[in-house]
Amino acid sequence: MINKESYVTANFIDAERKNIEVLLNLGHTEEMHLTPLVIEANEDNSDYQDLLKLVTVDQLHEQTWETKKQESQAFMSIAQQIAKDTFAEEEMKAIANIDTAEMIAGAEVDASTLLTKTKIYPTIVDTIFSNMENEDHLFALKLALFEVQEIRESKNIKAKTALRKGKNKIEVLTHAFEIVGVRKRTDDDQSISTPAANDAELEKVEATPQKAPAAGEAIASAAVKISPTKKAVAAKKKNIAIAKKNLVRGAAKA
Repeated sequence: MINKESYVTANFIDAERKNIEVLLNLGHTEEMHLTPLVIEANEDNSDYQDLLKLVTVDQLHEQTWETKKQESQAFMSIAQQIAKDTFAEEEMKAIANIDTAEMIAGAEVDASTLLTKTKIYPTIVDTIFSNMENEDHLFALKLALFEVQEIRESKNIKAKTALRKGKNKIEVLTHAFEIVGVRKRTDDDQSISTPAANDAELEKVEATPQKAPAAGEAIASAAVKISPTKKAVAAKKKNIAIAKKNLVRGAAKA
């Protein structure tokens, strides 16, 4: 059943990567009609053996990533359309700014500084060194890395497989850097600082005692930290709660 003439595409359908959905065009008519066939990813399974004659395991994983990405984009498109049809303009603005508002209210980060390329690094560092084994965070990181052309098209199958199976962010990023290495791009920014000046500044930072953050407290750079009033924070949280409630109500009506 699975052969060069009938095969269209295939991808894993479970997190354990034990089952595969194969889409086949069985050629009942001149028009393409896709027939799904779920098979077990078992080397003793004859259907799986036939599939591997057409695609590699690595290609199956890449097709799975692409399918998940398309499903995610489709879901977001539907959610945005529901919101657009349901909410007033002001409510839409509140929903669009939920993540930023939460960041400001919870971590006291000035959103405007996140638009500055160098000022965003404290947020990047905090993201890398928190939720290091959280499966949702790992999946999002891996998905973003496979958007990098050098990684997606790399012939280093061993490193790509290791990246895909990484159990924490350090493992995943280590294999990503192994694939890409250090390279320059034509759109890279020109440096305005010097290694010597940066080294001197780092020595000052290293010599300055830092207060350890309390458990669960977000790490924020002094350059990006602000001190909003309690009243402003409370107002932000209230607006967030209202926007989320309206979003859920709108989805239920749809």
